[in-house]
Amino acid sequence: MNKTFDKFFWWSFAGFILLVALVCLLPSILTEKGEPDFSDKGQIGDTIGGIMGPFVAIIAAWLTFIAFWVQFKANNQQRHDIAIERFESKLFEMMHIQQEITTGLLIEQIGSDVKPQRGRDVFQFVYETGQDMIRIGNEKRKCTLKEALSIDDSVKMSVSSMKNMWFLDHYFRHLYRIFKFIDESDDRIIDKVKKYEYTSIVRATLSQYELVMLFYNGFYHKKFKTLAEKYALMNNLRIGLLASDEDINLYGRKISEQYSFEDDRGKNMNLEYKKSAFVYSAIS
Repeated sequence: MNKTFDKFFWWSFAGFILLVALVCLLPSILTEKGEPDFSDKGQIGDTIGGIMGPFVAIIAAWLTFIAFWVQFKANNQQRHDIAIERFESKLFEMMHIQQEITTGLLIEQIGSDVKPQRGRDVFQFVYETGQDMIRIGNEKRKCTLKEALSIDDSVKMSVSSMKNMWFLDHYFRHLYRIFKFIDESDDRIIDKVKKYEYTSIVRATLSQYELVMLFYNGFYHKKFKTLAEKYALMNNLRIGLLASDEDINLYGRKISEQYSFEDDRGKNMNLEYKKSAFVYSAIS
């Protein structure tokens, strides 16, 4: 980014060399015999001075241009570095807030059997232990989220509307804002590769059950699912934690080398993630 001697500089340098060559050839061009003849041209010193004067002026102008160019590039680099610093400061501030939201999650004790659940333990509880009245087909059944998902695949579409999920709304909204903030940053400052690196840093802070809940939440929040597929947010997801054997088999195939990114083209992806959600693709 902001290389001092870029293509424009070297094209300018090539033009300068051609100009210098032209100045050096002027005596031959302007004399009748095709070569310098000082016998009828007055003092040799005046002739040399007349020839070299423009040459020296061109060199001085070129050196001035180089000084200006280096300063121009340095200023651009400084602005670029400041922009990155501001971006990272904002990003890490948002990540700190997300950590506070996660730490503050609490499910109070339910009866004598269920102990209070705090922080990241909440996600495993909501997924595997906590029961709720969940609509499966045409009826409601009291079961865990994982059980409901294993019975009826369409439950994915209403995950976030379940009572046990309501108190996670703030968590998911703010996490989405973090990824959206990275995705919408200026491409001239943060290119696509760097954006993936930043999203990977955020992803590394998520536990396995956070990723599982994020996985199922994506079917309800399509914008989040789109970002997951763009930046491989499910890269470290433990496939074995998914609710149904169908999902385990499907995504086990998708992360294999035999399954290509092109295999997802033309398919209805409403109830399915693309391979790019698990394996990063620069063209996704």
